[in-house]
Amino acid sequence: MARAREEDPGRALGLPGWQVHLMSRWAKVALVCAGYLLALVAGGVASYMYNARVSALPYDTSGGMYAAGEFMSGLSAFFMVALMPTLLMLWFLRRNWKLWQAIALASFGFASVGLLAVLMPLVIHQSFSNPLIAVFSLLGLAQLLGVPLWTAAFMLFAFLAPTRPARRLLAAAIGIELLIGVCAAIHWFVPRPPL
Repeated sequence: MARAREEDPGRALGLPGWQVHLMSRWAKVALVCAGYLLALVAGGVASYMYNARVSALPYDTSGGMYAAGEFMSGLSAFFMVALMPTLLMLWFLRRNWKLWQAIALASFGFASVGLLAVLMPLVIHQSFSNPLIAVFSLLGLAQLLGVPLWTAAFMLFAFLAPTRPARRLLAAAIGIELLIGVCAAIHWFVPRPPL
């Protein structure tokens, strides 16, 4: 009974969530797909607008830079618009507790491996000739730079997670990310003695 009460998203609204079906499964899929289609259109429009603006500039010797700028402009517009259908999809999948347990385990694993990657330079002082060390160093840098993004994502997941075990794992992942944030603050802002 406690598990059914936890997994019931309509209970928070005072609705019997398992019995209220405002949308069919296919309508939900169509809505999410339409959101991603809109995101693709937004990315294409952003790329077209960037290209139109840059083609009017007098300098045309850096084609690769313009192409990279067009790509990043379109990609950022796509990601901003695709955020809504992604959140909607996660909300629609809220009753699938196995999915949320997998998301929580993956988040905890990602944060744990990230903490190891951030702390690895304190223990291993080898060059990047070993590919595994190079991958861990890259992951550590991604963790140091992406702490706000990962923490916000895990907080959102913890808010959406329907079960207590998933929320606990996500809370642990948030705690690890906050610890990585402390490591990032020390790494970036504490002055080092000159060599």
